[in-house]
Amino acid sequence: MALSISHTGRRPIQISLLHAVDVLCGKNGKGEPFYVLNVPRAKQRSSSFRINFKLFAISPELWVILNTQAKNAIAMVENRLGFELQEDDRQQIPLFPDLDVLATVQSPYEFRQLFATDKLHIPAAKITNTLQYIIEKSDIRSERTGELLHINARRFRYTTGTRAAKEGFGELVIAELLDHTDTQNAGVYIKNIPEHVKKLDEAVGFQLAPYAQAFVGVLVDSERGAHRGNDPASRIRTEIGHGVGTCGEHGFCGANVPIPCYTCMHFQPWLDGPHEDVYQGLLNERERVKEITGDIQIAAILDRSIIAVADVIMRCAKRREELSPQGAIANG
Repeated sequence: MALSISHTGRRPIQISLLHAVDVLCGKNGKGEPFYVLNVPRAKQRSSSFRINFKLFAISPELWVILNTQAKNAIAMVENRLGFELQEDDRQQIPLFPDLDVLATVQSPYEFRQLFATDKLHIPAAKITNTLQYIIEKSDIRSERTGELLHINARRFRYTTGTRAAKEGFGELVIAELLDHTDTQNAGVYIKNIPEHVKKLDEAVGFQLAPYAQAFVGVLVDSERGAHRGNDPASRIRTEIGHGVGTCGEHGFCGANVPIPCYTCMHFQPWLDGPHEDVYQGLLNERERVKEITGDIQIAAILDRSIIAVADVIMRCAKRREELSPQGAIANG
């Protein structure tokens, strides 16, 4: 259920109304396989139960999981009834049956009565509860508050719409992707994404740095104070040869220094290193990658390094303040 919600961005009621027959696969004109989910539309005015549908392309991996779930659902129902259903009936079994309701079925006749309604489908509220149960069992917490992450299907829908907007799709595509009947609510995703206001700039980088904890090394006052500081081979330099820190690891590292170093636990940046130059270079490179590829997701690969360098710059500023005469008096 959780994968169905997160992959499709559909509402819980739509996932609730899925049947085994809705998990589809086929081949296109080139003979290549494709996998789709025939999702019931959320009930519109004057519409009935499972009348309108919309196909949604899914990954082969998700199709395998849902196809297995369909087989399991059919087996559970048949085990409860004590006999095998005809194939047409089997395909109309809810993909996610309500096991509590199924347990109350006492006869084939009673099953037939329920079969024509939506009572055998898991309630939408139980799907939402399942999402939160997964969060609690996995102990997934908010980086900002430290509390258990509050999750619901609407959050996945918002992520789906925002991601599409980031990748450059317009209101019509987003409305179709989220199964909206028109575009009046799709514009919010385009207007709200940060990329349409300003890419990750210096202000954002410095605001995020204290929370992201991307920098995990140790700031040192100078090369002499670093572990392996007396070993010239441990010196980390920029592309133009300026030293920025020391590597405390003795083993071989094939990383393209110095950028990966800022997120490495063995990195010891120097207080007087040109970290601002590294930071500005990363911002420029991020913008260059975006212009070349047109893909914000690829450019965003640099974000964690940008935030780590921003963290180092702030730590340096704080340390310089501590070492200044005024700072010494204040701390004295």
